[in-house]
Amino acid sequence: MFTGKKLVLGVAMLVVLAVGSTGIVRAQTTVLRVGNWVPSFHAITKGILEPWTKAIEKESGDTLKFEIMTSALGRPNTYFDLVVDGIIDVGWGVSGHNTGRFTMTKVMDLPFMSPDPWAGSAAMWLTYKKYGHLYGEHKGAKVVGLFAHSNPDLNMRDAAILKVEDLKRKKIRVGGEMTGKMVSMLGGTPVQVPPTEAQQAMARGVADGITFPVESVSFFKITPVIKNVTHIPGGLYTDTFWIAINEAKWNSLSDQQREAIMKHSGLGIAMLAGWAWTNADRVGMADMEKAGVKFHTLSDSEVAKMKTILQPLVDEWIAEAKKRGLPGQEIYDYAKFMAHQYRAIRKVNIP
Repeated sequence: MFTGKKLVLGVAMLVVLAVGSTGIVRAQTTVLRVGNWVPSFHAITKGILEPWTKAIEKESGDTLKFEIMTSALGRPNTYFDLVVDGIIDVGWGVSGHNTGRFTMTKVMDLPFMSPDPWAGSAAMWLTYKKYGHLYGEHKGAKVVGLFAHSNPDLNMRDAAILKVEDLKRKKIRVGGEMTGKMVSMLGGTPVQVPPTEAQQAMARGVADGITFPVESVSFFKITPVIKNVTHIPGGLYTDTFWIAINEAKWNSLSDQQREAIMKHSGLGIAMLAGWAWTNADRVGMADMEKAGVKFHTLSDSEVAKMKTILQPLVDEWIAEAKKRGLPGQEIYDYAKFMAHQYRAIRKVNIP
């Protein structure tokens, strides 16, 4: 037991050890492992994950550090469970990779909801922030961001798609359940192959085309087998991406650390997604133009025809929401309105 001078000396020694040579008391640093299943040079890693984590580290006074993993721990559709189970602290994924699991969150996946990645990402987050607590689709994790990719095109190995009828009996590679339904309703045949195998599928005629943003065509090296690209104004569909933190890990953080994370999440992630895909699309476009790919835009009348054909998908989603006791029409209308308000393509200060 310390007494007198020994007690004073003991306290002084503890202070020296705590302060260190700089004279500043340093808080303990918490390291968060970020699961990642795409290469370090992908638009999501470079354009979203890296700037997002760096901003949070700075905001937290370096009491938070993120380690973005450089190799995958499993298939993309396992990543939400990896977060919930605490195998990783932070993860991201595509909601459509888990069929039937995030149905309500995927309202922006419906036809013609996202005119651009800025609008789609902002509307995703704002709609989830308003209604997400009613869904119960992300138990065990704290969702800190949702975002969308840019408008997908119809990328064809031969003739261009200039009207809806041109899709009849065409085999189209799709990435998810919703896109597959759309292709079927429009007369095509959906083909499910991983994006890494899409180039070979196109080259061998297993698929006649693929629904992909410009960025993805270039990234997965599909450009050499593409002759014609048809852009669909208004965005035929998008995918809902999520970023989430293990719930127990989130609860273990200090109020200041959680505040630092949320300051750069939500609409902050939506903004990063808009930039990431817009810039990546420019690279992809240059690549395709250099290869001599021809570009087309679907006419307004054909777009209107597509909307009419695909309306049942909207009706089904609203009916499913009603079955779950949710205000489906209200959620859909809110998401649609927010996408319109946050769209990037608009005239400003032009008489």
